[in-house]
Amino acid sequence: MRAFGALLVAELKNFFRERMALFWMFIFPVFFMLLFGFVFGGDEAPMKLRIGVVIEGEDPAVQEMIQGLSQIPLIEEVHRGSLEGELAALRGRKRDGVLIFPEGIVGKLGREEEVEFTLYYDASRTNTYRVLLAVVQEFLSRSEEFITGKERLFELKPEPIQVRSFRGIDYMTPGIVAMTLMQLGLFGVAGTLIAWREQRILRRFWAAPLSRSVFALSVISQRLLVSLMQAALILSVGVAVFKVALVGERVLIAGVVLLGALTFISIGYMVASFVRSTEAGNAILQILNFPMMFLSGVFWPVEWMPGVLKPVIYALPLTYLGDALRQVMVEATPLVPLWVDLAVLGGWLAVTAGLAVRFFRWE
Repeated sequence: MRAFGALLVAELKNFFRERMALFWMFIFPVFFMLLFGFVFGGDEAPMKLRIGVVIEGEDPAVQEMIQGLSQIPLIEEVHRGSLEGELAALRGRKRDGVLIFPEGIVGKLGREEEVEFTLYYDASRTNTYRVLLAVVQEFLSRSEEFITGKERLFELKPEPIQVRSFRGIDYMTPGIVAMTLMQLGLFGVAGTLIAWREQRILRRFWAAPLSRSVFALSVISQRLLVSLMQAALILSVGVAVFKVALVGERVLIAGVVLLGALTFISIGYMVASFVRSTEAGNAILQILNFPMMFLSGVFWPVEWMPGVLKPVIYALPLTYLGDALRQVMVEATPLVPLWVDLAVLGGWLAVTAGLAVRFFRWE
C-alpha cells in the first residue's frame, strides 16, 4: 500500500509538471465551453427584420397594409423606395427582404382575382429567409382576412436575388479553404519554426553560408505552393462530389488564395518570433486557431453569432479571408465589399511581417 501511495504521488507530481497536459486537460475544455456558450447559450433578443417595400400603384389598402407591417414586433424598419434602390440595399445587407405591393389590390379582390406579392430575399442567408418568409406570409394572411373577411387570394412569390440556388456546401467550401490556409500558417510555419529553434536547427541554418532572405524565401515559397495544392484539392472534391459551382475567375481565386496564405504565413512568422518553446507554442497556436475556426464565419454565417461577439468577429483576419473567398468562388452575398477584405488582409500582412522582421530570432 505504501508503494502504491508513493507511486500515485509521483505520477500526480509528474502530471502537474507537464504544462501542456494541464492545458489540454483543464484549460482547453473550459475555453471550449465558454466559446460555445457565448455563441449558442445566450438569451438573444428576437431577430429584427428590415423590410424594403416597393409600391407599383397607389391603392387605398396599401397604406394601411404598410402601417400594419411596421407594427409587427419582429420588423424593426420598413423602408419605401424604388425597386432598383431597394434591391441594391438588399444586396448590401441593408435590407433583409424587399416586398413588392402590386397595382390594383382592392380591384382584384373585388373581382376575386389572385393578387401576387413578390418577396425578394438573399438566398445565402437561409436562417434570416426562413423567419422573413414566415413573417410576411402571416402578414399577408392577416391583411387579406381584415380586408375581405377570408383568406385565399393573396399569394406570395419568393424571389432570390441570386440567380442560382445557394446550398450549405456552397457556403462551406470556401470556408474550408480559408481554414486550411490559416492552419498552414499557424501550424505549418509557426509550429515548425518554433520546433526548429528548440532543436537548434535554425541555429545551423544561421551558421551556414546561406543568407537569411534566401532561407525565408524558400520556406514561404514552399508554403505558397502547398496552399495552392490544398485549395485545388478541396475545390476539386467540392466540384466533383458535391457539384459546387465555381463561378469566379480562376486567376482571381488563385490571387485571393495566395494573399490569404501570405497573410497567415506572416502571422505564423510573427508568432514564432515571440514564442521560445514548443510547449508554449502549441498552447498559443490552439488559442489562436479555435476562435478563428468558430467565430469567423467559415462554417456558419456571422449573422448567427451573438451581438456581443461582433467586435471580435470583425477583428479576426480569417473573417475577411473567408468572405473574400466566398465572393470570388461562388459569388455569395458579401459581408463587406471585396476591396475591404483585401485591404484588411493586406494590413494584417504588412503589420505582422514588420513585427516578424523586427523580432525574429534564430536561437
